[in-house]
Amino acid sequence: MAISTLLYFIITLVLGVGAFLAYEQGYANPLIEKIGDGKLKRDRVYFFKAKAKAEQKALELKGEKAGEDFVNSQLDGSKQAGDVQDGIGAIGGLKKNI
Repeated sequence: MAISTLLYFIITLVLGVGAFLAYEQGYANPLIEKIGDGKLKRDRVYFFKAKAKAEQKALELKGEKAGEDFVNSQLDGSKQAGDVQDGIGAIGGLKKNI
């Protein structure tokens, strides 16, 4: 029992050190790019669009009107969604910051 626990610990340690070294040496960059450009990027865009919609609803509840008092493209969520699509900013430029 103790031998198997020690063996699992050693395997986990080796995998962790290997993953860290792969990240530090840049071998994990293709995987990071694939994750950042794929489904996660699309999900971030949806999140920020939903945030913009919530901001719009909040402004409408305060009595402001879309197109008169504010423009949808001026909302923070809309700007962030555009940045993600363009690959800029802290979230849109995932690979650039790593």
